[in-house]
Amino acid sequence: MNSTAYESSKSAAAVSLAPGPLFIVATWRSGSSLLYALLNKHPQVALTFEADLWLVRSVFRKPAGYCDWATRCEFWDHGLTRHGIIANDLPRGVADYPTAFTAMHKAYAVRKGAVIWGDKSPNYYDSLPALARLFPQARFIIQWRDPATTANAIARAAQTGERYFRQRGAYLRGLIGYHVLKSGVDHLLSRGYPVCQVTYEELTSDTAKVMQQVCRFLEIPYRDELADLEGADRSAIFKGAHHTLIRGDEIVSTPRTVVLDQAIRQKIYGYVKLWKRRYNNQWPPSVLPDADDVAPPRLPQRIGNQVAYRAVRAFDQFRQVCFAYAPLTWLESYRSRTRGVRLPANKQTGDAKN
Repeated sequence: MNSTAYESSKSAAAVSLAPGPLFIVATWRSGSSLLYALLNKHPQVALTFEADLWLVRSVFRKPAGYCDWATRCEFWDHGLTRHGIIANDLPRGVADYPTAFTAMHKAYAVRKGAVIWGDKSPNYYDSLPALARLFPQARFIIQWRDPATTANAIARAAQTGERYFRQRGAYLRGLIGYHVLKSGVDHLLSRGYPVCQVTYEELTSDTAKVMQQVCRFLEIPYRDELADLEGADRSAIFKGAHHTLIRGDEIVSTPRTVVLDQAIRQKIYGYVKLWKRRYNNQWPPSVLPDADDVAPPRLPQRIGNQVAYRAVRAFDQFRQVCFAYAPLTWLESYRSRTRGVRLPANKQTGDAKN
């Protein structure tokens, strides 16, 4: 064992880390980056920002000698270098996802001297039951945002040129995925897993109140500094234009310019009305404008949207499996052709999504 790994092991032994990970989960463009930045100001908390080892978990199906999970996690979205994690500090010979995830995220927490470790990512939205099975001592913070406002944020991100939100299925993934997340949360609650639910609207309008709620959930002392962005470490956040607000020191609660197509807004309102009826007006936590003029989607439309959503998700998962098995030289060549630029494996970028 080299001296760096030895020092890391000593530090790990000196810090009483939480027995299980913390996951902050929301759908895309729901403002969970703000919650991440605020909570990570706490000295007892060290969460990674969309390290997303989950997305390359197929690599753990390979024989142990070929399980290059750290290399592929780094190539996927620079999950190691963005957080200052050195591959040599991670244990060798790990061939299962829970052990690799734990080692990676504990290494980040130990470096900060924090006790709470885990990850913030929207990519867990449809995997909460699986995560709970893999990590029985996990805790979950779920952040909701009005579905129409979220879709408008996706449209605004697409306007900035962010390729991830310009691809086909972006709105559908966000809309149907919103209810998929709800189903996952209900699963956790029905089995007694610790879940804290907050809304983006309240986080931006009464930040101190929400952060006090989160601290009570995590059983850590609240600190006044958690109610503002000044001094927050945002070095691990991608540098795309859609993250401009999170890089400032002001928490913006005013409505954004509406750029979402009217037809898409009406479709979203229809689903919101359907869900409110289904959940006795308790969910989603949003106000439906002109509710009397909104028609819920009919069964054929719902079936069609479900089929399209499943097709989009099947393609996502196929791509992730290919990424886990394809030679890295092929993947780098493909990335170079599709983006018009060669990205070295240790290059930190603002658009590293595959």
